[in-house]
Amino acid sequence: MIYLLSGLLTGGVLTAVCWPLFATENSLEATILEETEWDLLQRRKEVMLGNIQDLDFEHKCGKLSDEDYRALREEMAGEVGVVLDQIDQLETSQDLDVLIRRAVSVRKQKPSESAACPKCNHSNVRGNKFCAECGAKL
Repeated sequence: MIYLLSGLLTGGVLTAVCWPLFATENSLEATILEETEWDLLQRRKEVMLGNIQDLDFEHKCGKLSDEDYRALREEMAGEVGVVLDQIDQLETSQDLDVLIRRAVSVRKQKPSESAACPKCNHSNVRGNKFCAECGAKL
């Protein structure tokens, strides 16, 4: 009898612990967190622009000839142009999800306001509860 009860209790605990690991989530939060085509295009654009910066650096260091640099730069600029056109097409559509994501990304790019510490006058990021310099409560 005791073995049966302990087995049922162990099975119940294991089920409660493992359930979130295997359950699929169809909630609104899960849908919002999914990566959309716009997110993929934005990431691709950032990578391509970084590659162009690397190419410029390599050329300035003398590792690329002028002809190779021009050819590669034109090719990369063309690829970025295609991605930017795709982003523009998505953003001009009436898809509310895209419009919301664009607004959120614009707000994230704005510099964060800072709060001065009353003790040491150090400029801290707004939202911090303690000063990053002296540890005083903000």
